[in-house]
Amino acid sequence: MIVLLLSGRAWAREPVPVVDLWIGGDVHLGAGGKGVLAPLAGRLGVNGIVNLEGPIGDGPPFVKSEREGKKHIALGNAPRAIVELRAAGVRVAGVANNHASDGDPQRTSSELTRAGVAPAGLDAGPAAMLVDGARVIVTAHDLERGVPATLGRELAEARQRGDILVATFHVTAPPSYVPTDDLERAVAIAVAAGATIVVAHGTHTLAPLERRGATVIAWGLGNLAFACDCTDEKDAIVLRVRLARPSATSPFVVTRACALPIDAGLHGEPARPSSDARGIADLLHAIGSPVLVREGDEVCLP
Repeated sequence: MIVLLLSGRAWAREPVPVVDLWIGGDVHLGAGGKGVLAPLAGRLGVNGIVNLEGPIGDGPPFVKSEREGKKHIALGNAPRAIVELRAAGVRVAGVANNHASDGDPQRTSSELTRAGVAPAGLDAGPAAMLVDGARVIVTAHDLERGVPATLGRELAEARQRGDILVATFHVTAPPSYVPTDDLERAVAIAVAAGATIVVAHGTHTLAPLERRGATVIAWGLGNLAFACDCTDEKDAIVLRVRLARPSATSPFVVTRACALPIDAGLHGEPARPSSDARGIADLLHAIGSPVLVREGDEVCLP
């Protein structure tokens, strides 16, 4: 009997750690208080990552101005709006984008941290979150002035700090299904540095999904919610990724990578699952994604 018990214990397998993440695109909540993310909150889970467009402050939600001789819309988010991010399951907000200097970046980081959301990018550096024992590192870089010369080193160092690296890039460019040259270079650097997930945002539009080796790449997520009337791009996706570690000594690998098509929450309207999920799936394939597998209201990489 003792031998059998010992043998059974030896044969027992440790539970496989599973990490579920979701990543949304551009978010500007302005004055907040409208609950535009609430319809997606229960659907997505509690480990969310987004790009926050505009700093946190007490000014107006948006002001048209000029910067360096070009038209510029300065964005802002009220402090109460950021509480909505955490309520929606957002744990990391990227702050490296072309609107970062519309206000005080240090206040933005402080207010996010106070609300329970880790800032990523600029002086805040990489953000870290623990998910079921796994350390997820999230980086955020703005490509408005090109690919940073130190990008490879920064991403390699970030990868050494955790179990999973999520590299995010903000692109300032007109809406397009085609990645910019700078984004293509940045993504190649991120893949070489060991990023498991790479996403881009900033153009407010969709772009292809793909796997490149062990890395999942979303070339453009589109908007998640945008209070400013400076974008009308409603078709968007939320990337949902499940990762698992087969053994204690092996790295985390992506076991499921899917996109939830959404209607972005624009001009105070709520974000919600798309009214034309099939159409968005067809669009993703037409612009360069592989044939995606339908799973309920999501489309998944094979």
